[in-house]
Amino acid sequence: MNIKMIIQYDGTDFHGSQIQPSVRTVQEEIQKCLFQLFGTKVLTIFSGRTDAGVHAKQQTINFKIDSSQIPADKIIHPLNNILPKDILALSSEEVSEDFNSRFAAKKRIYRYFIRNTHDIFRNRYSLIHPYKIDIDQFNIWAKIFIGEKDFQSYCSAKAEVKHYICKITELKFFQHEDEVVMEIHGNRFLHNMVRIIISSFMELNRNTLNIDDIQRILDKKDRIYAPKTMSPKGLFLWEVIY
Repeated sequence: MNIKMIIQYDGTDFHGSQIQPSVRTVQEEIQKCLFQLFGTKVLTIFSGRTDAGVHAKQQTINFKIDSSQIPADKIIHPLNNILPKDILALSSEEVSEDFNSRFAAKKRIYRYFIRNTHDIFRNRYSLIHPYKIDIDQFNIWAKIFIGEKDFQSYCSAKAEVKHYICKITELKFFQHEDEVVMEIHGNRFLHNMVRIIISSFMELNRNTLNIDDIQRILDKKDRIYAPKTMSPKGLFLWEVIY
C-alpha cells in the first residue's frame, strides 16, 4: 500500500523536516511512530524540506507499507495517539503505487506572517516588525520576483542543488486581522529562499534597499549580496498542489 498523508507541525522545536543525525526532526519522529504502529521500518517521502523552525500547515508525505489491518483512511487516528504534540496527521488515503509526494507536486505555497506588536501566545508564529507596512507598495515591489528566474542570490550558500532556477507564479501581500501576510507560490524553493525574500521586503520598507538594488542582487547570482536570512518562526508551508 502506498499511503498519502497530510500532516501539520509546529517547527519551533525541530531541526527541520529532513532526518539528520543527533538532532530532532519531523521525519524522524513520524518514522518512529510508524514503526511503533506497524512493527516495521517505514521510509517517508516529504513533498519538500522545511528548514529548522519553519512550520507546516499542510505538508504532504507518502510511505509504503504491507497490507494493514487498519484501513488507509483510518491510519491517522492511532497514529495521532502516539505522535508528539507538535505533529498532527490530518488525513490519509491509499494512492497509486507510483505516487511520489515530492516529484508529483505541481506547486508549493508558503505564507509568512508579520505583526508589529508582541503577543505571548503567537510570538513563535510570526515576525515582529515595528514599522508600518504599505501593502499596496509591497505588491508593486513583489512583481520583480515573479517568473522563472535564477535565485542563487536568494539561496543558502551551503545548499547542494543542481541549479537555482525557480518559477514563482504568484507573490502577494494582504492583511489578515492584525497581521500582514506574504503568500508565495512556486514550483520549487531553494534552501532559505523565502526567508531571504521576505528579508528583502523588510529592507525595502526601511529604505535601506531600493527596487533597483533587488534587481542587481538577482543579477549577481551570489548569496553575499542579498540581505540576511529572516527568522523562520513566521514561515509556514501552507499547501502543496498536485
